[in-house]
Amino acid sequence: MKPDMAITKEKKADFNDKLVDFKNYLEELKKEANIFKVQAKKSKDMEPYFNISLAINSIKTINTCIVINELSTAILEINNNNYLETARKEIYNCISYIEKTVGNNVDGSLSENKEQLSKIERFTPTQRLNLIKGLLQAMKKTVTAFGTNSKWKWSWPDINFRVAACTKNLFDFIAYEKEQDLENPYYYIRKEHFNLIIELANQAAQDYRSKFEMSTQDSTDLKHSVEMLEMNRKIFQITGETEDLEKTKTLIESFQQKIADLESDDKKKKKKQ
Repeated sequence: MKPDMAITKEKKADFNDKLVDFKNYLEELKKEANIFKVQAKKSKDMEPYFNISLAINSIKTINTCIVINELSTAILEINNNNYLETARKEIYNCISYIEKTVGNNVDGSLSENKEQLSKIERFTPTQRLNLIKGLLQAMKKTVTAFGTNSKWKWSWPDINFRVAACTKNLFDFIAYEKEQDLENPYYYIRKEHFNLIIELANQAAQDYRSKFEMSTQDSTDLKHSVEMLEMNRKIFQITGETEDLEKTKTLIESFQQKIADLESDDKKKKKKQ
């Protein structure tokens, strides 16, 4: 909308009228989330399931806020920043609930999530994959709504890093290795989830590289890239993907050399001061 184009009373009324049902639904989601939080405290065994339910609740909240923003852009021709901010915050909440369930470790062994996964056995491989896909779709809509020059532009790599870790930690690598049978009902689901881990880790590594090159020039960002690539290296090492393993090793070495050069330059500058 052009700055000199005022929003008419009719448009405001139309928007507010359409907003009512969505606001009511958001209130219902808040009440539901509060019930889950109370129930989670009552049972240690059920707590992981309630955290998963809270993560799903967050995704529903994000999607509802995005629909409200789409209504705003369609009727009022402006973004609704309040609801966009709520969506952005709920992305963090969703990730936190998943991390509470399966941890946020990126540099441990691929089987160290065994204990956490045993506590959510009734949460099937299909449901685990759909949770991540649902979050990714909600994130994509939110990032698009904020636009390419948003003030949050360089916060997305941090989010992508955490989502890649969650995707890895929700995955049962032991079952994946054992059950390489096309007749297994979860064979294709696990294959898709496995490929998604690789894709998200590579994307997060690239995002941090872009952040380094275009914004911060901070070696910490390159170190985060290395963490993501190291995660993939472990996966390729175990699954025997030789070509991908070699490519990943080369990338890691390249980044590590760049980090070493940057830190060496920093030390020289400090000595001169």
